[in-house]
Amino acid sequence: MDPVRATYLTALCLILLGAVLTWQTGETYTWLMLLPAIAAAGVYTLSPQIRWRYWKKNPPDLPTDMAPILERFPLYRSLDLDGKRDFRRRTFLIREATEYTGMAIDNIPPDVRLMVAASAATVTFHREEFLVPGFENVVFYPHQFPTPEHERLHASELYPPDGVIIYTLNYLIRSVVEPDKYLQLGIYEYTRALFHTDPGLRAKVAAHSLTFPEVEEITGFSEEALKEFVGLEELDLPAITATVFHTHAAALAQRHPGKANGLLALFPPRPV
Repeated sequence: MDPVRATYLTALCLILLGAVLTWQTGETYTWLMLLPAIAAAGVYTLSPQIRWRYWKKNPPDLPTDMAPILERFPLYRSLDLDGKRDFRRRTFLIREATEYTGMAIDNIPPDVRLMVAASAATVTFHREEFLVPGFENVVFYPHQFPTPEHERLHASELYPPDGVIIYTLNYLIRSVVEPDKYLQLGIYEYTRALFHTDPGLRAKVAAHSLTFPEVEEITGFSEEALKEFVGLEELDLPAITATVFHTHAAALAQRHPGKANGLLALFPPRPV
């Protein structure tokens, strides 16, 4: 249920009731029409905050037609029914808390918004507080892009001064749909955002960090291929390690069980 819409409908019913009573009795029921209108105006002004407070206490589930997208996320597939429900609700709340902007893109498709939110939900699923503070803005380009920080064309970027994560739209989609072929950019950049807000976590992950040859051994992604896909010469190896943990957990555990166990302690499959 949308609490704002419910308030509007209630106010409309009261206003109509006031109009009917005025017409039938000849008496003026101004208060019955004016007060609901004032209340509706106040709710309109505060609608984002009202929705958020309500949804945090009563998080709705995602539509069933979104399930195929969530099935692309290994963490979601591994959870039991209660865990999957929690993941979907967290994904919903992250999606609603995030501002999506397209550069030369008129509308960001709902499934792409869901891919971004589910990536963030994967990264923070081990935490009770699952929003990454300060990173509520996601920008999409239809092609690889340069920025003042990185003049060469690239496919994704974290820009902390503005709290922005930037993606090339089709690169993000490709990485979510085929995480066995490409570095999952949604998880990668949200991991970097989480590291920015929690440097201690970065240090702990770095203690179990994979080398580029180990990443290639597990995923088939060579260092050169990763740099070519992302479009940058310098990549965040601890963030890549965490991404591989989320997308190739079985292969990681088989080849490097010590590092896999260390990462599992940092990213348990239940909030702590």
